Amino acid sequence: MTPAKNSIRNAGFSLLIVASGLAPAFAQSALTPEQLTLRVERLTELSQRSEAKLGTIQEQLAKLNEDMSRMGRLIDNRAMLDMIQLVDQLSEEISQLNGQIEQQGFDLESIKKRQRELYLDIDRRLRDIESGATAQAGSISVPQIDTPAPAAASGQQAPSEEAPSTTSTQTQTTASITQTPSVTQSEEKAAYQAAFDTLKEGRYKNAKTELKTFLNRYPNSSYAGNAQYWLAEAHYVTRNFEQGIVEFKNVLDKYPSSNKVPDAMLKLGYTFYELKQFPQAKQVLTDLREKFPDETAARLAAKRLDRIRKEGH
Repeated sequence: MTPAKNSIRNAGFSLLIVASGLAPAFAQSALTPEQLTLRVERLTELSQRSEAKLGTIQEQLAKLNEDMSRMGRLIDNRAMLDMIQLVDQLSEEISQLNGQIEQQGFDLESIKKRQRELYLDIDRRLRDIESGATAQAGSISVPQIDTPAPAAASGQQAPSEEAPSTTSTQTQTTASITQTPSVTQSEEKAAYQAAFDTLKEGRYKNAKTELKTFLNRYPNSSYAGNAQYWLAEAHYVTRNFEQGIVEFKNVLDKYPSSNKVPDAMLKLGYTFYELKQFPQAKQVLTDLREKFPDETAARLAAKRLDRIRKEGH
């Protein structure tokens, strides 16, 4: 329907309304045709103005709806961009944290490795000092005592030609006595040092085999106590705690005079702690403090006991 037809229709409606409204007035006083025409023109003009205003309002409303839709899209896009930016930022922070964690893990592992190497090096130096003192003691020859040959029944001395053979025999015997321990000790030291070096290199499986072989071959060696301790330590480092308990107990049972007994008791307590066997751990660590109160191991035992207490075990 065109605007002209709408205007005619509206004008007709207006005329009807005017006519109905003027009916009483006609009853009182009749209007002239000119007045009626003027009235109709005014009403038509008002109707056209109203339609124009209505059209303008509708256009503004449509534009407003369009602006609101555009604004909504912009808001959605902005929110999406902000969210994407936030996700990217969080991802970057997570990557940085992962990098820091990896670096800290590497640093911690390096510190542990260095600490283990220093610990092993100290033990090696102590063993070298002990072996040097033992070798020096072993190299001291047994003094020979020349006993005069018994006199014959007639009061004559034994033949002088027998004396050189006796002295020669004693010299050979003394030499064999002093040489054999030296060779054995050298072999023991070489075997122990080889197994110890394997342990320092972190080849724990091979170190376990070599230490067991050493203990089987030289059960009474001066290095046996240390070898037994490092065998137990190899199991502890590889987290084979059950076997570690067995080996640490062997230090205490088979080598009670070894200087590794305090350390073996400390690590035995640590092993029980790792297995969450807290009563056994507390018992061993308490015994360590009572038996060796001046040892470094006793101070470490006190710290672990305090930790167990704070953890509520």
